[in-house]
Amino acid sequence: MNTENGMILITALIRPHMEGHMVRALHDLTDFPGFTFDEVRGQGRGRGQGGSYVASDEDITYHQFLELRLVCQSDQAVSICERIAAAAWTGRKGDGVIYTTPVHSFGRIREIGGHQERPHD
Repeated sequence: MNTENGMILITALIRPHMEGHMVRALHDLTDFPGFTFDEVRGQGRGRGQGGSYVASDEDITYHQFLELRLVCQSDQAVSICERIAAAAWTGRKGDGVIYTTPVHSFGRIREIGGHQERPHD
């Protein structure tokens, strides 16, 4: 496991129909970091027309999003976030969010998994 500082987890929630734009933008990177998508649902901070929202058991509405996650070097994080924002932008409310988190350790299973002595059955 690599425990050096300098790795960042980028998480972005984007509109599902922007997936193709996002994939093309990430594949255009020189050092393509790899990524994952999950389908998620949630509620944004918007209150809708009238300024308030009161949820009831019968009327709970969620918005569908794709959650993109990727780990990259910290010096690449700003440019990757900018690329994600440009690819996911529609200019409408609910385009999504991007945030980063420090990664304290990172390792590829195929690279570190074979180093352990395992008993054979």
